[in-house]
Amino acid sequence: MVKLEISSVFQELSKKLIKEYWDFYPTNGSRIGQHEYDGNLPDLSPYQTSRRERELQRGIAELHSIDVNNLNVQSRMGYQMMELFLRRELFVSKDLKPLENNPMRHVGHLNVSGYIRRNYAPLEDRLRSATKIMTQAPDFLDVLNRRLIDNLSSHVMDMSSESYSGMARFYRVDLADATKGIKDSEIITGFDNARMKAATELDKFANRLKARGASGPEGFAIGPDLYSGMLATGEGLDVPLSRIAAIGQENLIDNLTQLKDVAQRLYPGRSVPDIVHEIGRNHPKTHDVIPETRKMLEEIRQFLIDFDVLSIPSEDRCQVMETPTYMRYAFAAMDSAGALESNATESYYYVTPVEDGWNIRQKEEWLSNFNYDTLKIISIHEVYPGHFVHHLHNRYGVELPLVNRVATAYSFTEGWAHYTEQMMLESKYGEGQPRLLLTQLLEALVRNCRYMCSLRMHTESMDLDEATKFFMENAYLAELPARREALRGTFDPGYLNYTLGKLMILKLKSDYQKENGSAYTLKEFHDRLLSFGGPALPLLRPALLKNPGNDAL
Repeated sequence: MVKLEISSVFQELSKKLIKEYWDFYPTNGSRIGQHEYDGNLPDLSPYQTSRRERELQRGIAELHSIDVNNLNVQSRMGYQMMELFLRRELFVSKDLKPLENNPMRHVGHLNVSGYIRRNYAPLEDRLRSATKIMTQAPDFLDVLNRRLIDNLSSHVMDMSSESYSGMARFYRVDLADATKGIKDSEIITGFDNARMKAATELDKFANRLKARGASGPEGFAIGPDLYSGMLATGEGLDVPLSRIAAIGQENLIDNLTQLKDVAQRLYPGRSVPDIVHEIGRNHPKTHDVIPETRKMLEEIRQFLIDFDVLSIPSEDRCQVMETPTYMRYAFAAMDSAGALESNATESYYYVTPVEDGWNIRQKEEWLSNFNYDTLKIISIHEVYPGHFVHHLHNRYGVELPLVNRVATAYSFTEGWAHYTEQMMLESKYGEGQPRLLLTQLLEALVRNCRYMCSLRMHTESMDLDEATKFFMENAYLAELPARREALRGTFDPGYLNYTLGKLMILKLKSDYQKENGSAYTLKEFHDRLLSFGGPALPLLRPALLKNPGNDAL
């Protein structure tokens, strides 16, 4: 069989395997733009998850029946992406076992905001789909409750309880006006009944989570073996943890040294916390955060075009709006349209506002996090040229295979966005802006701390108080945000991937520039990097380099 025929066999198999994934996780199919899956929640019962694990094992065996050496170059990468995608899901289900110990992984299935906000079909049809999801929510929550083990970390349960309570509030408050303009009383009544009942059940579930976590804080660490497995299956990275820790520590020290140097050149004799406080005072007023963010985005976008930083393959813009209540643990976040969405291209850049009930001091503290310099760095990460531009390349990429759009890696998606912060400050955009450089370094230090605390919390017995102190001392965070960062590490050990992915991209860029010499351009590197979707970064080295070597870091 010739390579073209073998590659065709692989493409058909990959479509089948991805369909099986969507059949089991219909919310993921719906979210990427396959609306035949609308209105359905996954069945996470023991019988169905065991069936899915057997299906994954069969899928891996089918994949291995194809000789990878007889695939063309594009299909060979797709094969590797598909294999990692299946192995990752199987590893998460059988080894990490989040259904037993990590409810945070499942709250996203209950998010119906896409049905309300994205105009891919008549509102009446989208409301019916949202109603179906919320009608199924009580049974879905009952399955989750029955599958959880008894001895659970109070840290993970507290954060999970907060998230499910936030979803209840989203149903009860944020969705109250979703049926505005609808004249069909049956649709309105069904939607309102479903959301109120689901909100009640979400609150009950949140209370159960609190009770389950009452036994103590221990139990969140996954251990070194599972940590290595997470990196191997999720990021295609087979590197000793001692080396990963050493590389992370070196980058942390480099950023701390550079920060202190910039701080002293900018404000001689003043402490870093004092300088951070000074920078934080220069922020938009409460009601100006959203409009000023919109203006800022256009300015950054135009810079990318004027200085040939990378291609922006669409005139699409994201809509800047307040963060939904269930997501307000984050200052800002990007919610992009599905890569396979055919009728709706709306993407949303969420910016978290001050709360009405806060006092003047609390509002000022929150707004200080949206000072103009920090807002620029966050917007670079989330929108231009970070997550939103990556999304545009995935959505409008010429002949990008299905597996490349679906099987994305945590280290690529967050590593790219984090890499762009440093890249922009090293470009003409950063010239004459030492305060912006200082802010970029502070953001990098937060990610450095995530990297180190993730490793130490999950493989070296670091506790929450120690992790909180680490963020305070090395990222100059106040105690409350430092503790929130540490808490995230209890349920998301993968949050080292911001820095891990960034470091792999920087090494890839350095090696690519050396190979291409005078022919190298930053734009060409970025466009090639983004042309593959979001694969595990070690897979990109053979695609971009003549001599890829074996060292992604």
